[in-house]
Amino acid sequence: MALDLVIPDSGPLISLGRINRLDLLDRFNCPIVIADVAVNEVLRGMPGAPDVMIFRDWIRNGGNRIQTIETSIGLLWNALTPDQQSLRKRIKDAGEASVWQSSNTLRDTLGASDYGLLLFEDNQVKNMDFGPRIAKITTWSFLIGMERMGVIPSAEALHQELSSAGRDIQRDPLERQAESAEAGAIWTNIYDMN
Repeated sequence: MALDLVIPDSGPLISLGRINRLDLLDRFNCPIVIADVAVNEVLRGMPGAPDVMIFRDWIRNGGNRIQTIETSIGLLWNALTPDQQSLRKRIKDAGEASVWQSSNTLRDTLGASDYGLLLFEDNQVKNMDFGPRIAKITTWSFLIGMERMGVIPSAEALHQELSSAGRDIQRDPLERQAESAEAGAIWTNIYDMN
């Protein structure tokens, strides 16, 4: 069983972008698929926030490797006028719902021996059903994995950097393997160590 794609929610993208460490996602040896609402959230950002340019550059430089999946929630958001969008900065749970919807689309397109990895921060994602071929990992567990592999010197140091940048992520060690994954099929096996 091979990791076929990585699906980051907006929370991890915002966190990694805030400290200019989206390069940690670039080392996956597979496509990165992002729900349209998550892309909208990170590109909208806070007015004047430097991380908005970091996201734009990262998405632009990612070429075909970074893909956006359209969802009905994203289509609804795009149908709103700019005035309506400014009044309603966020449709409640739109990002999580769009990730769930995009994973349902992917569920039918992944090969029988492939699985995806969902990177998230929002607590409600823990209990959402993304199907048997989607593994889940929190940003904190991702950082711990990076430390164990020697990619970063310290997960705690990055956590402190995130806190200093205004991102307080939970130290939630959740890492849930895809139900249909073979024993030993873990995301660290396809991470580029070079």
